[in-house]
Amino acid sequence: MIFLFKPIKPAPMKVDALRLQLLTAIHEMQRAVKKDYQAITETWEHEVVWDGAISLKGGPTMIVGTDDQIFRWLNDGTKPHDIPKGTSKKTLMYQTGFIPKTKPNWIGSQSGGKFGNYTYQKKVHHPGIEARNYEKIMTEKWKPLFKQRMEEAMRRAAKASGHGV
Repeated sequence: MIFLFKPIKPAPMKVDALRLQLLTAIHEMQRAVKKDYQAITETWEHEVVWDGAISLKGGPTMIVGTDDQIFRWLNDGTKPHDIPKGTSKKTLMYQTGFIPKTKPNWIGSQSGGKFGNYTYQKKVHHPGIEARNYEKIMTEKWKPLFKQRMEEAMRRAAKASGHGV
């Protein structure tokens, strides 16, 4: 008895289909992440601009960020400090009460802000800002979902190329 074995050669993977699936999934994820970041800053007095970048080099990558200094101070926190630093002949005017619009380890924003009587001082000792850890909690929330969505996109692309199971 003679057995003849022939190798099974799958059709080449459709790279463009894979690229399209991955880019579509990354864009969808990026919009969702930006929406979460916008929820953090939506009640702020100034508009925070969120930018992003995506790449497939070295694997699917997505970045969402801002260069807003106030966001950075809140994300990282600040140490107690004097306002103004150094000596100044200017007088500071501020309201005596304040309710934060954001909280540590929370994605969102609420009403809050300044209230109370105005006071005038040459110098104020600010107690510092407790870190909100936005970037940490966003990473914890979105990293597993990103991985899952990329795997789903790769499965769809493989199926479209005739390699799906």
